[in-house]
Amino acid sequence: MKRRLSLAALIGFITFGLAHAATSPPVVKQWDRFEIAIENRRTYGDPYRDVSLDAAFTAPDGRRQTFWGFYDGGTTWRLRFMPDLVGTWRYVATFSDGARGAEGTFECTRSDRPGMLTVHATNPMWFGFNGGDAALIRGLHIGDRFFARNWDDAVDPRDGGKRAAFLDWAQRQGYNLLSIASHYLNRTSSGRGAGWDTPRLWPLDPAEYRRMEIILDELARRGVMVFPFAGFFGRDASFPREPADQDVYLRYTYARLGAYWNVLLNVAGPEPLLRGRPFYTLPELARVGGELQRLNVFRHPVSVHNRTGADEYRDEPWTTFGTLQGPKTLDRVRLSRGLLASHHPEKPLLAQETLWSGNVNHIRANQRDYSDDELRKNTFVIHFSAAALVFADNNGDSSTGFSGTLDSKDCRQDRHDVIKRAWDVCATLPFGRLRPRHDLLIGEHAFCLADPGKYYAVYLDRSAPVSVQLDEAAVAARRGFSMTWIDARSGRRQGAGTTHDGQNLTPPSGGDDWVLVLESP
Repeated sequence: MKRRLSLAALIGFITFGLAHAATSPPVVKQWDRFEIAIENRRTYGDPYRDVSLDAAFTAPDGRRQTFWGFYDGGTTWRLRFMPDLVGTWRYVATFSDGARGAEGTFECTRSDRPGMLTVHATNPMWFGFNGGDAALIRGLHIGDRFFARNWDDAVDPRDGGKRAAFLDWAQRQGYNLLSIASHYLNRTSSGRGAGWDTPRLWPLDPAEYRRMEIILDELARRGVMVFPFAGFFGRDASFPREPADQDVYLRYTYARLGAYWNVLLNVAGPEPLLRGRPFYTLPELARVGGELQRLNVFRHPVSVHNRTGADEYRDEPWTTFGTLQGPKTLDRVRLSRGLLASHHPEKPLLAQETLWSGNVNHIRANQRDYSDDELRKNTFVIHFSAAALVFADNNGDSSTGFSGTLDSKDCRQDRHDVIKRAWDVCATLPFGRLRPRHDLLIGEHAFCLADPGKYYAVYLDRSAPVSVQLDEAAVAARRGFSMTWIDARSGRRQGAGTTHDGQNLTPPSGGDDWVLVLESP
């Protein structure tokens, strides 16, 4: 016999359900963004300086983390946070002048995201995710127009338009990081940012930040990471000059962007110390870099864009990765030596302007543009030097060609395809546990990543014999290493038995450049 609920009981059940739903804490995935809006109807002469919104977050394991919110126009303040631990989080937010704040909880659930882009914890020569995996950066420099609303009328990339079409192509191509020039500020110089209506974050304007964040949200949703080429303080841009204003700008921007999992931080660029045309001094960079690191609650990687040559910021305590311009060369031995000389052993290295096809500065250095074979070989050498490559498809300077127009008719697809095939091979190697060990090789034009005694990956930029100095204990015990040859052009693998001493290993016939893998059982 079925029971019928009375009307009063039914109404009570529905009311309880609605009340329960209304009080249920928000659910946020691990490394995604928790966000709340807080109304404050008090009037301030300068809401960016007269009052602060301070918050304390308590993690499920009892760990306490402080952060701060930001003014978002009108009577609205916002608070953002990126949880890194699954479970119930608690927060308390208070205004410094006693205005009513907020408190509550939210649930953090598991995510399929690998984590925030950071320095790889177990092998800091590489980028990684704070979920534990190493990150194979597949970067592309895309000039100044990407955030401009007078390039693409679609406000939101999900609505389609030129920006969405470009992103669809970039993801099919495998790119997972974009180097974007006029990002925080507009580079108002001819042929670059001039004429593009990109967000202008200084003087502080919440509407300009929101305009940028709509696009940054879509990049995060797609799994695309971002390097701001011109950084917080960009050449030919309007940025604060007074230290007090700089601190306000850094704090406000970090409050808005700190909870994004997909951002690298760049203090200044391009080339703030360029000979003859500097727009900063090293002490000024050290001051703002130190302040940025003091604010860097989520420990995003921090760098500054280098002029051509060695990394002059390599040992600065406020940088956590290097951003290198060069070596721009077809000599791959020189290329690797230059990268390794600038590579701090505890910091990743971004090879930002090291392999830009069609770029006048590379052509001038090499007398001509790179061939497809040279692009592939340089890509492998950059990776086997533990550097993360940002590629560009230019036709002149950094804002020309496909990297400048983002128009498919300007794309030299073969250039991108050859880079992708090289990256696809690199992705099959456990590079996150390896370090450059060219010293273990006897042979010309050979480059090695190794976990000595366990795993050796050797890149040969031409088909020639190579000898690998294996772990002495393994050799004495006659412990064999399995050998695999990978055709660097196609990615095809060929098993080749085992070696006990690593001596005089010869690539298969019929190839050009090769990757040799030696692995202990």
